[in-house]
Amino acid sequence: MRQRSWLFKWLGIGIGVLLLTAASYSEDSDDWQYEECKLSRTGPPATIVAIDEESPNGTLLVENMQINGRAEDPDRTISLSLRDNHDYWVILDPVKQRLYLNSTGRLLDRDPPSYIQSIVVQVQCTNELVGTVILHEVRIVVRDRNDNTPRFQQPRYYVAINEFLESIYVTNILEHTLLESTNRTFDIPLTLSGSVVLRERLNYEEITRYLVIVQANDRAPNPKDRLTATTTLTVDVLDGDDLGPMFLPCSLVDNTRDCKPLTYRASILELTDPGRVNPVNVTPPIQAVDQDRNIQPPSDRPGILYSILIGKPASYAEYFSLNQTTAELQLLKPISREQYQHLDLVIK
Repeated sequence: MRQRSWLFKWLGIGIGVLLLTAASYSEDSDDWQYEECKLSRTGPPATIVAIDEESPNGTLLVENMQINGRAEDPDRTISLSLRDNHDYWVILDPVKQRLYLNSTGRLLDRDPPSYIQSIVVQVQCTNELVGTVILHEVRIVVRDRNDNTPRFQQPRYYVAINEFLESIYVTNILEHTLLESTNRTFDIPLTLSGSVVLRERLNYEEITRYLVIVQANDRAPNPKDRLTATTTLTVDVLDGDDLGPMFLPCSLVDNTRDCKPLTYRASILELTDPGRVNPVNVTPPIQAVDQDRNIQPPSDRPGILYSILIGKPASYAEYFSLNQTTAELQLLKPISREQYQHLDLVIK
């Protein structure tokens, strides 16, 4: 009897454990239905991927969304679709949970005029078992490719500067280098700046125009991938007031810009009344011109003033004067040949 009593006790305990275990399993079997449509992976809720601009049509964007559930008939537990798929850039394969790029007949371009820097879609998952809906965001970042050459703000540049100027300004874009310049007159010491400086002083009398080829390149990490553009800078040199006048006619000293000394001559009869000879006939006529002939504006060009700097004999001022604007020589009083046979005047 004791043996039977212990046997029933153990059976009762065994049955109780069995029933309790079965009940617990029944609750767990119901919970799994609510796990459908949730992500099986860990990490941020949004799926973020990156592709290059101009990627070909059909490029794989997402290998597997990793959403719990089966989207293939029969025994389907979830259904997948796309929402907010603007311009239909994304194609969904619901069975394999893959996303592809749809660029048929167009180009995924990050640059103007498209300006597509990212694409955002929602993958909608409907739980077919309990009817709940979950949205999973997919953000596709479009990476910029180095496919556009630099562009200057203008196709060509022009500047007119005085020969006294020390620097000029072109533009401020990317990195600049000089490919060509006449006599190496110009330089860009700071490649990230558009400031073109002079390596030597300009001289209008030697060169009046420079053509400078400026190259700009982007700053791609790999020098081999850098793209370039060129422009022409035309520099016209304006005349500055840096030269004195010269008497005419001018005969240049060999290999110089200097005129040879010039002698003017005049003859008058002794004891002649000044009123009969003025202005004194000088051969050739006294005339000087400013060597800076193209000072702009013309109103800034100084006039020429004439004067007698010195003379011999010292009493020359009693007999002669010079009009300061016309350079006409005036006899002031008659001269006796017995007193002076000739006079020398230095004209300034």
